[in-house]
Amino acid sequence: MKNVVLSMLAKISQIDANTKQLTARVEAQSLLISALVLAVSKQGGVTEMIESANKAINTVIDSAESDELLKSDAAILLRELQDLLTISRAVDGADEEINHQGLNDITGVSAEGQGKLPSES
Repeated sequence: MKNVVLSMLAKISQIDANTKQLTARVEAQSLLISALVLAVSKQGGVTEMIESANKAINTVIDSAESDELLKSDAAILLRELQDLLTISRAVDGADEEINHQGLNDITGVSAEGQGKLPSES
């Protein structure tokens, strides 16, 4: 029985690690998209890009009259798009310098330890 429990815990632990990896990937993509939106906005055309994405999602929501699941999923997609735009605005207004003290407060990693993982210290 102990081995079964250990096996279950190992599976849960791996799921947690995979979830963390997926979350990190999504967050990195959010930052990349924010940077791309900022780059496009400096060249003009970002408004058209956003309006086009909003229009496409809203068209799907409007056309999915009887498919509540499709409507719900499209609404989630629209909310996520709006969240990414909010991140882009925040990145645009953020300082260009890294706040090492703030990072240290959040993660426990100091500026002196940059480039090292906590396990390497």
